[in-house]
Amino acid sequence: MSATDPDRAAAESPVRELTLRAFVLGGVLALILGAANAYLGLYAGMTVSASIPAAVISMAVLRMLGRATILENNVVQTIASAGEAVAAGAIFTFPALIILGQRGPLPYWTVSLLCLAGSVMGSLLIVFLRRAYIVDERLPYPEGVACAAVLRVGEAGGASAAPLGWGALGAALLKTAQDILGAVPSSLGGARWLGAAPIAGSMNISAALLGVGYIVGLRIAALVFAGGAIGWFAAIPIAAHFHPELRALAPGDAAVRLWSGEIRYLGVGAMLVGGAVTLARLRGPIARGFAGGVRTLRARSAAATRREERDLPIIAVLVAVGCCIPVIFALCLAISGSIAVSALLAIALAAIGFFATAVAGYLTGIVGASNNPVSGVTIIVLLAVAILLAALGVGAAVGPRLAIMAGAVVCTAAAMAGDSLHDLATGFHVGATPRALEIAVLSGAALSAFIVAPILNLLIRAYGIAGTATARAQPLAAPQAFLMAKVADGVFHGGLPIAAIVIGAGLAALLAALDYLLERAGASWRTPAMPVAIGLYLPFGLGAAIFAGALVRAASHARRQSSEEAGPGLLVAAGMVAGEALTGVAAGLMVTLGFRLPLW
Repeated sequence: MSATDPDRAAAESPVRELTLRAFVLGGVLALILGAANAYLGLYAGMTVSASIPAAVISMAVLRMLGRATILENNVVQTIASAGEAVAAGAIFTFPALIILGQRGPLPYWTVSLLCLAGSVMGSLLIVFLRRAYIVDERLPYPEGVACAAVLRVGEAGGASAAPLGWGALGAALLKTAQDILGAVPSSLGGARWLGAAPIAGSMNISAALLGVGYIVGLRIAALVFAGGAIGWFAAIPIAAHFHPELRALAPGDAAVRLWSGEIRYLGVGAMLVGGAVTLARLRGPIARGFAGGVRTLRARSAAATRREERDLPIIAVLVAVGCCIPVIFALCLAISGSIAVSALLAIALAAIGFFATAVAGYLTGIVGASNNPVSGVTIIVLLAVAILLAALGVGAAVGPRLAIMAGAVVCTAAAMAGDSLHDLATGFHVGATPRALEIAVLSGAALSAFIVAPILNLLIRAYGIAGTATARAQPLAAPQAFLMAKVADGVFHGGLPIAAIVIGAGLAALLAALDYLLERAGASWRTPAMPVAIGLYLPFGLGAAIFAGALVRAASHARRQSSEEAGPGLLVAAGMVAGEALTGVAAGLMVTLGFRLPLW
């Protein structure tokens, strides 16, 4: 049996999967890991995927309780990882309200219900995408593959754990030296002025990113790297000629300022077009997934469908998503006071939610859940909603807040979609029941939605947001929230780099046209726009590290004269992702408990 096929042996036999203890353990882990990632995201601007840490903890606890199965462990990590996804959606958006001048704590019911609406959309709309992305398209889903490898090793009692263990140990030691001890830098790079142009490059020192690159392979990694190279070695030097005032800065600082203020928005425009092209290209598999759900709904017996292919009923998905519309309408009405604007926004968000989940699900299938540029997807929607509100005559006093609220729904939906598809990819590799995992992720998301507001308010009260009246001695940077606030406020007060967004969209259109021609010519190498858009949007060091991992895989396969995905290399790569994820969560918990990192 290959490493990419589900376990067929127990396809129709009764299995221990959705159990009460799995729900309880998963819920506890969702709260703990979600709180740790909420701090980590506000502090450093990134979150760590909770799937692998939750899987490791689950295996240890359920083994002590006895009669554990790999599918039950998978349910636990699926529920637990939902806490991290909801936290990401909340921390990237709601603090923007504080940045825009809101006084007092974030309102509990507004935050909770908007997160719940986004969670329901993100965790259920992926029912239409599961087969298209995981079964037909076979996107890599790096952390899904890594988590499946961890679960298999645990099920086997550690017989094949050596490569996984060595990869995890090496990554954990490196991450400890970086984040906890402060003995190793997190990246290497250099910069210099070349005439009037700043030339800067970097590479993250990250075992997890190397592992992601090994898993996704050279073709995708090369396109991500190419996107970063276009941004940093072409777009930034060109843009510098229009900003002579930056000559007073160090070249590295000038390059970073240009990237964060203008060039990054090339990626936003490219994602917009790339996402639309991706949906158009995959319309067939998505339509077949919808049709399959309708056929299952009409079938007299669910037994007609194999266990590994059973999703939640389409009617249940549509009813649950439909229930989100009046919730969003009521919350928007409370702020805007306009029935027409609130109704239009609620209906539009239900439609936009599918676009956001589809794009985020595709992105995370390429670069992994921890590196998923969910904020880029949110900015696209936030920009569109803000422009719509301005066109409808909504004033600058209310418009930015409404746009942030809409962005919160979409950000949570996008984060949940990426996380859920990774969990379903793990389930595909271990022979899980999709419907069981869809129920699990929905329950974890619903629980997490009602506890994220107190966590946010606790962190803001303790540390404050940098640059606002809430700031304390060591305030939280909240970089994504500042970006959201800038976009929402920029539409109503000016200052948004529209030209960069349009240029990025044009670049993606050219890549899509070239990709079509290459497909018609039967070329082995293609140019899909989405990986390039990711490279434009993410810091260059991330793309460089992923590319390095892909080069290692290409070199090892060349030596073996084989391109098989199974083998010790994949297990080492999975271990590297797991080791860094575990250590990253541990570091986040240490900081939450009051430790000041690095220790030295």
